[in-house]
Parts: sequence; structure tokens; C-alpha cells
Amino acid sequence: MNSVAVESIVATGTGSPDQHDSNAEVAGLTSIWCCPACRGPLQIDAADAHCRRCDARYPSIGGILDLRLRKSAWIEFDADTAAAKRLLALGSEATAAQMARHVFSSRSDWDGERVESRVRQLMSEASRLMDDLEGWLKPATAELGVLLDLGCGPGMLMAALGTRRCIGIDVSLEWLVVAAQVVREAGGTPVLAAALAEALPLADEAVACVVSLDVIEHVADPRPYLREISRVTMHGGFVAVSTPNRYSLTAEPHVSIWGVGWLPRSLQKRYVKWRSGHSYDFVRLMGSRELRSIFRRYTALDFRIHLPEVPQRHVAGFRPRRAALAKCYNRLVGVSALRWLFLAIAPFYQVSGYRRRLGSAGRK
Repeated sequence: MNSVAVESIVATGTGSPDQHDSNAEVAGLTSIWCCPACRGPLQIDAADAHCRRCDARYPSIGGILDLRLRKSAWIEFDADTAAAKRLLALGSEATAAQMARHVFSSRSDWDGERVESRVRQLMSEASRLMDDLEGWLKPATAELGVLLDLGCGPGMLMAALGTRRCIGIDVSLEWLVVAAQVVREAGGTPVLAAALAEALPLADEAVACVVSLDVIEHVADPRPYLREISRVTMHGGFVAVSTPNRYSLTAEPHVSIWGVGWLPRSLQKRYVKWRSGHSYDFVRLMGSRELRSIFRRYTALDFRIHLPEVPQRHVAGFRPRRAALAKCYNRLVGVSALRWLFLAIAPFYQVSGYRRRLGSAGRK
């Protein structure tokens, strides 16, 4: 990026030079990006991205390309863009924690104690993810080529990955601004873009690995989401997806209400609204049978559903009765003869596998 372009961006209030590292890095990976509407090649510069096929233009906000198609999503696009610009207005000296505090403080029903608790939790997330990278996500660290963190949110997985060549895509520009700072504080250079998971701005077989944590339950339609993951992953590439279980015996994790998933989908929103006053839009949990079915139908993956133990750091914070139940669960969840039972009632699923190589028959 030339200095004239940087000075122009700063003058218009859209960011500072160090907030444009992402755009420069995105441009350096030109061959993997494409127009989300027509999949034509993109010409990327400091100001925007231009599709050479359909002539569409996509703006850059603080060095993060906005490649979102205006389709159904859990956020309101204009409000999210305005929130991202407010974060950028805090200046280059703002820390990731300060940015996260700003995001949470804008929620009208959150008091100061809740805001600070959530900030602390968020900022410790990268260290928690290190355990996953040594466990079920370990294949992601071994794959060569680009890793896609799909639904990257505030960028904690990218921070945990360190120097691993990684790009982050999320539907929220506001959280991507936070992610850029998180990655910089971790010593990396952010490579980020805003896009829908159901319309990825990536070429076919563009990445060696896709990790998408707690995303599938929030997309407008999981079928194109899975098709897109399969499309952009190289043959033989690793894919990892996590999601809560609809039929868990624990409370629904998004609203902390028991029994939501056991109701017909047509009643879930009204039940949550009645019990909590909160919306339950863009939350669709699945059981193991539905999850297995859509992975088989809409991906080219050889996959397995894993049943994770309750992490010890969580058990340590539980009350005695709950801790005892969690320890019992951890002892039994790995017993093969009981797998059928825990597939039904486990609180959480981890799905991982590899895209079938050319010539492989795979599973149908």
C-alpha cells in the first residue's frame, strides 16, 4: 500500500496505517479470494475490492474488506458497520480489551459487572484454545497451506495459532475490528474479511484447513454453509466444526434455559421470549442424527462426531454436586458401549474430518 493511499484513508477517518495491515495481507493472497456473488477474480487495493467479472465493488473499513452479500443474517449490516467505525474512532492506541469492553458496554441490558466478567473471559479465551489445539484441533496445526477460521469473532483462535498462516472471516465487522487488534497484540498480522459463511469470498480449494467453532447453529441456513466449507477446502484438507447439542440434558447455552431443544422448532422462539424476554432468532441447535445427516448430504467429508469431556478448568469452578456429575460424565463419555447414549444427551459436539481426495469413494 502506498503512502498516499494511507494518508487519504486517515484523512477520511476510516482508520490508521496500522489498521490497514489486514488489507495489504489480503491483497498478498489475491489468488485465493473471489467475488462472493459470481466467484470472479478480485482486484484488491487499499480502498476496496473490485470484481473483474461482474464489476461489483466491496469497500474496505479500517483495512478489513466488507465482502458481505446483503442476505439474511443475525446482525443488521448498517448498524454493525457503524459500530465498527466507532471502534476504529477509539484510535490505534486502544487495546483489544478496551475495544471488547466498548462492544459489551453498548448492550443496554448489561451492567458493569457483567461487562467486566465477559471481557475477562474473552481475553483468556486464547489460552483455553491452546488446549484444543493440542487435542482435537491438533491436525489443524499440522496442515500446510492457509487455515480459515470461519466465524472468527474476536480472533482468539488466530491469536492462539501464533505464526500459523491463517485468515479470519466473520459476518460482524465490529468483531473483526477487535480481532485485528487481538492478532496484532499476539504478534501476528491480521488477514481478515467480512463475509457470510453461506457465500464465502474464496476460490474453490483455496484453503488447507477450515475451523468453524460455534457457528453452524447461527447461520441462516446450514446447508449452504456446509457446501461452502466443502468447496473451499482442498482435497485431503482438514475440517473442524463445533456446536451444542439440541437435546442436551443441560440448559440451552445461549439463553441458560432448560428444555428449549426438546420443544418443536415452531415453539422455541416463543418459549424463550416468555421465559427470558430475549430473542431466539438465528439459533438452531441440532441433535447428532440431524448433524450427521446434513454433513453426509452437503459435504464431501469423511467425518466423525466426537464427544468432548467437560474441561477440568470448568469442573473446578462448579459447585460440589455439579462437579460430581461432571466427573461422572467424564468417566463414562469415553466408554464405547455407551456412545449411543451420549450422542443423544451430550452437551456439545465436535465434528472433524478430511475432505475426500480425488478418486476416493467416501461415505454417502
